[in-house]
Amino acid sequence: ALRRLRQEQAAPRGASSAMDENQVQKQIDQMVKFIRQEAVEKAREIHVKAEEEFNIEKLRMVEAEKAKIRQEFERKEKEIEVQKRINQSNHVRAARLSILAEREAQMGAVKEDAKKRLSRLAMSEKYASLLESLILEGLIRLEGTDVSIRGVSSQGNMIKNALPAAVNKYKQWAEKEKGADFVKEIDIKYNDKNPTQGSVGGVILATAGDKIIVDNTLETRLDLAMEVRLPETRRILFGGK
Repeated sequence: ALRRLRQEQAAPRGASSAMDENQVQKQIDQMVKFIRQEAVEKAREIHVKAEEEFNIEKLRMVEAEKAKIRQEFERKEKEIEVQKRINQSNHVRAARLSILAEREAQMGAVKEDAKKRLSRLAMSEKYASLLESLILEGLIRLEGTDVSIRGVSSQGNMIKNALPAAVNKYKQWAEKEKGADFVKEIDIKYNDKNPTQGSVGGVILATAGDKIIVDNTLETRLDLAMEVRLPETRRILFGGK
């Protein structure tokens, strides 16, 4: 368009179709204005697009950072929850251990009280009959012919006194279960050279050169009784089924 305007401007001034100088300048100004307007609009489009791209990227970065923060928060929250559960578990375990320790202490107290009662039992009139029963039971469990019996040194005479009746009952049992020949070989002796230590009563029986032993002391029988009656004892002391 500028080239055409220059050509028309260079044409002879006398031509009837030629434009005057003002008209040419006006068109040039219009063209310049149009070009500037186009440039401004293009610059605005570029700016708007850049702004949009910037906002999109900023939003993406913000969302990415939010996601990281959420992930970190969730991780911390899980750590806190795990630690909370661990602390609760430790607390429950410590409470259970404390309860178990207290129960064991109470069971120990019951056992100690029972031991004191055993001492009184060993000095009672019923003890001679009990001693005979303990000897007979031990003999039947051993099923031996050559058996030595020992007990508390201070109870030697009581053991000797209980021995004949217990041996007689053992022979009666042996004759039915083992036969007459077995009964003839029965030799039950009281061993006063090796008394039981730390016991309040009862006996220890041995055969086969002391290789086979039956411990029928009162303490051992108490331990056995407590083991057998343990569920019932706990139910009485602590309740529950």
